[in-house]
Amino acid sequence: MSETTEQGPVPARQSRWSSILRVVFEFGLLFGVALLTRQLLVAANVGSYPNPLWLPVIVLSLQHGLAAGLAAAIVATGLQYWEGLPPALMSDDMYAYIGRIAAEPIGWTCVALLIGHIRSRQIANHAQLEAELAEQGRQSAAVADLCVDLRGRTEMLERHIAAAGRASDIDVAEAVSELSRASFDDLAPRLTRFMILLTGAVEFSVYALRDDELKPAFRSHDDHRPAAAVTREDPIHAAIVAERRTLSSARAADGAVLGDRWVLAGPLLDGNAPDRVIGMLAIGDVAPADQPQDIERRFALAASEVARLVGRIAVLDSWHAAAAASRSNGHAAEPAATASAVDAVEPEATAPAAVVPPPAESPPVQRIRPTLPDNELTLQ
Repeated sequence: MSETTEQGPVPARQSRWSSILRVVFEFGLLFGVALLTRQLLVAANVGSYPNPLWLPVIVLSLQHGLAAGLAAAIVATGLQYWEGLPPALMSDDMYAYIGRIAAEPIGWTCVALLIGHIRSRQIANHAQLEAELAEQGRQSAAVADLCVDLRGRTEMLERHIAAAGRASDIDVAEAVSELSRASFDDLAPRLTRFMILLTGAVEFSVYALRDDELKPAFRSHDDHRPAAAVTREDPIHAAIVAERRTLSSARAADGAVLGDRWVLAGPLLDGNAPDRVIGMLAIGDVAPADQPQDIERRFALAASEVARLVGRIAVLDSWHAAAAASRSNGHAAEPAATASAVDAVEPEATAPAAVVPPPAESPPVQRIRPTLPDNELTLQ
């Protein structure tokens, strides 16, 4: 039996006992006040007054319904004649005597039946409405969970459609060409587009092998959390660096190694030395059911292309880290100041060269032909 099942009835039982104790306390308090009031009225020798025992009967009927009202009427009757029945008067016959001593108990019972029945119906309707509200709340929560799951499923299918052959060969070739010609400014968006077209993964990470650790060099998703390095003690490090194999969560053994970190992870091999691992490529946020059938082949092609850019990605990551450090210590404005200083000194240090007038243009040379005789002129 689960812990929830074992602990489930305990709060309900405690609530039931606490409710019973509260009703008993209200009974005692109200009847105690009623008896004290009656003793004070008797001591004050007030002539005619209503019986104070009406108070707990009416209040308990209004508060808790029919059962509590009838119980209050019975208790009031017992307290009314606790010391015995009143003596009959000389003018009372049997029926008048019974009517006189039974008038108030019958009145308490009728009030308890009338008010208690109405109040019990209200309590039952209120409980039914609460149950319906709780059921609707559970249904709304279930629908909300289904909507969230459906939204995630839709986004996953959209990425799957974008990568599982719907993209033309021209788009993939264009993405590969743009990635090979990427500069430091547009390397990140081009790499992200390449990975989406080839694998359908929006979230992926590139790790570089440094100091025998796989340290994060690039992440497509910025969730403002520092990515942890994969140390030698991690089983993923041994599988990637030592064994040089691709891990997939579709396989049970690999899924136990990957955990909930990634869906696919594979080594990045040096192009000049295929046995040398220089990093790792890992993708996530893609359920195994939403992956293309040839996802491992696509992943291998993507890893071979990304392996050529590991050095540039590592340099880009170092630049970003240096820029963040300079912004944090307040020296980000120094390069601009230095540039302005150089611009201020440069006009003085660089004297303008002497202006050499261009050479005067020589008049065009006219070619004078000799005069020809008439016969030569005619032949000409």
